[in-house]
Amino acid sequence: MLTEKDIKTRIAEILTDDGFLVIASEVEEGFKKPAVFVNVFPASAEKLTCGGATEQITDTVEIKYVSGVETVEDCIDAVHKIKRLFYYNTFSIQDRHLTIQEIEFEVEKTTLYVYFDLSFIQAVDSDEEYEPIENLEIGGRI
Repeated sequence: MLTEKDIKTRIAEILTDDGFLVIASEVEEGFKKPAVFVNVFPASAEKLTCGGATEQITDTVEIKYVSGVETVEDCIDAVHKIKRLFYYNTFSIQDRHLTIQEIEFEVEKTTLYVYFDLSFIQAVDSDEEYEPIENLEIGGRI
């Protein structure tokens, strides 16, 4: 099962591998700039089969980029890098190959916010227990 924590960890790895400094979301001040913060939130869940054996999950990813030189141009450069990493390329998380259909950007002063959704299908863990079949009789006419 793919979790929000798995997604957050993989997004942070991809950003780090490209040279971004990823900071834990809990840190609010005293961090080195430029810095990136990653959050992943559940957005929706939909049962795909009767009995709910599979579901489609959508999680929203938020990337917050705090400029080091505090310019809008720096934020625009970060937009292009992030688009290249996530929007133009397929990336893998565990056994899933994910693509982004839409990505949104917002700049407030010299902080960039990036939002995109990741949708995927997965089996639902079931706590329901079944008795094992010991004998299976199949009848029919020959």
